[in-house]
Order: sequence, then C-alpha cells, then structure tokens
Amino acid sequence: MLKTILGALAASALFLAASANAGGLLLIHHKVADYAKWRAAFDAHKSTQEAAGLTNPHVYQSVSSANELTVTFDMADVGKAKAFIASKDLKETMKKAGVKGKPEISLLNSAP
Repeated sequence: MLKTILGALAASALFLAASANAGGLLLIHHKVADYAKWRAAFDAHKSTQEAAGLTNPHVYQSVSSANELTVTFDMADVGKAKAFIASKDLKETMKKAGVKGKPEISLLNSAP
C-alpha cells in the first residue's frame, strides 16, 4: 500500500514539477522520531539544499502518522542532487534531526 501511495504522490508531484520547470524531482520518504525537531533541522538546511540545485520543497505527512514523511524538491541538476544525497553533511543532518532507518530516495526526470 505504501508503494501505491508513494507512486501516486510521485506522479502528482511530477505533474506539478513538470509544469513548474523542465528539470526533475527528488523524492525522499522516511520516518522521524519527532516531526518538530526534524522540521527545524530541515528548515535550517535550506541553503545547502539550494546549493545542490534543490528548490520548491514540499513536505507531506502520512495520514496515519505525523512522523512518516515524504519530501519532494524540484531538481535542477542530477549530478548535484546525487552529490547532496551522498554527502556526509546530509547523513549527519538526518541523524541529528532524528531520521529513523534508511530513507527511500528517488531521482526522477520529467517525462516528455
């Protein structure tokens, strides 16, 4: 069921992203220990996100759990996005923010 929900969310986000820019979309799904703590860390990380070409963030909470999140970004540059995802800084920020387990991350191109 989660995959179906994520697929529908990704399709909706892709439609919105395609109308906003010709790039792609970065989609991250994970659980956190405390949404308020995570949100503060996420917001504080904005300049790093933007430096990686990630803009227009949207944060979605699961209907059944406020601590289960899906985040989307418009992605201008796949290479920069991959470097951001692999960065030690992101891993440390996620750990400090209380991300539980390994996040599911997808890089999506806008389809013609």
